[in-house]
Amino acid sequence: MKEKFYVDIGGIKLGIVSEEGREYVEGIAKTVNDRIMGMVSTQKNCSLVEAAIFCAMDFYSTHETNEKKLKNLEAQIALYQVNVNRLKRENEELQAKLKYNGR
Repeated sequence: MKEKFYVDIGGIKLGIVSEEGREYVEGIAKTVNDRIMGMVSTQKNCSLVEAAIFCAMDFYSTHETNEKKLKNLEAQIALYQVNVNRLKRENEELQAKLKYNGR
């Protein structure tokens, strides 16, 4: 069930509607806030908006990289499944031969 949570990111109070629990939403908000405020405090000419854009780009870049890795892993799993199925068939055939030869 969706709930509405209020979080503070960069001094801006935001209402977030999510099916995730309060801890999850607040944890994500804290991570985003820490990254943005860290950039603002360490980079002399970095505004809140610029920091938010840099963080968004970084998070999206990480997301895209993870999506590519996920697709690669899914392809590997599919290949492994094909091999497992082939090995199961071979095993069944060999067991049948052993059973036939054992008579």
